[in-house]
Amino acid sequence: MSTRKIRNWWWVDFRVNYTRYRLRSPENTQPGAKSYEAVLRRRLAAGEPLRPVPPASPAITFGEFSAEWFATYVKTNCKPSSQRSREHILRIHLLPWFGSIRLTDMTTSRVEAYKAAKIREGLSPKTVNDHLGVLGKCLRDARNWDRPAANPKLKALRVQDPPIEVLRHEEADRLLSAMNSNRWRAMATVALHTGLRRGELFGLRWSDVDLENANLMVRQSIVEGIAGPPKSNRERSVALDQVAVAALASMPRTHELVFHRGNGQPLTCSTAQGALTRACRRAKLRNIGWHTFRHTFASWLVSAKVPLPYVQALLGHSTIEMTMRYVHFASSALHEAVDALNPVRPVALESAWAPGGQRLPFPPFPAELARIA
Repeated sequence: MSTRKIRNWWWVDFRVNYTRYRLRSPENTQPGAKSYEAVLRRRLAAGEPLRPVPPASPAITFGEFSAEWFATYVKTNCKPSSQRSREHILRIHLLPWFGSIRLTDMTTSRVEAYKAAKIREGLSPKTVNDHLGVLGKCLRDARNWDRPAANPKLKALRVQDPPIEVLRHEEADRLLSAMNSNRWRAMATVALHTGLRRGELFGLRWSDVDLENANLMVRQSIVEGIAGPPKSNRERSVALDQVAVAALASMPRTHELVFHRGNGQPLTCSTAQGALTRACRRAKLRNIGWHTFRHTFASWLVSAKVPLPYVQALLGHSTIEMTMRYVHFASSALHEAVDALNPVRPVALESAWAPGGQRLPFPPFPAELARIA
């Protein structure tokens, strides 16, 4: 039987030169299936493909597709600050290199040449990796949008995490004392005792603050004057200690925002950094940024042996790996963890060495440990 019905649809099923052909009929009737079989047999006899081959999509350049990608994807899904960052990376760096190259010709060797050239120009490995992130996302979307595009290997450069700068308690006290206005002193105190990001401080509203219950909600962030959701689009609750409550209580409730320019308008990065820089100069401290308060808050929590999941929740980290960057501040807790392996106080190894460097016999192995061993 050259036509058959399978799951309520007619199919053609025949053999030509010991090759079986089974295809679904475009018309769901037996006569329609027989007509379709006749068409297929004629195509086989003429050496034509059984199904018409769709015309190949014309190859487009990276510059052409990136313009469409930016207007369609970036403008829709990214925050304004991310849009500006991607536009800068495309216009200044990627398009001069790859703009005239077809997507199908984006090879791994071209990408490696780009990386080497940017390193020679003096760009940091992290900056080059940011470029690769934009390039990779653009090419992945091209393939997902059924555009003919190559799939080059984008190997990220090794990047060493920068050292985390924190303030000692004495330095923090000096810096707060050097703030020349209650607004900046209160804002720095809240940053130091909550770990809020700079944009989250700019976007903090009185409706998000509950002094009676010593709590605040992080619901928005203001970056470059534009209000939006916090990082990772996650709201979070932050408990307030007595110092943070007192700092917030000292601020007048004259406008919606807690910290503003005096007229209710959001603070700017340059204004806030200028005030902090001047305070550092008066306190005779190294120049720091507002994010240092966040690092300090996290390091103080970890040093106080606060469990890392609690620190993660307070900081709003999306993964525990981000919080693990501060684990080296818990030196005393780590020593206690190692000491927990010892059922008795360990013998000091220094006692096995004479002051002049002459080695003395080690004391006998403790009987308690010998029984355990």
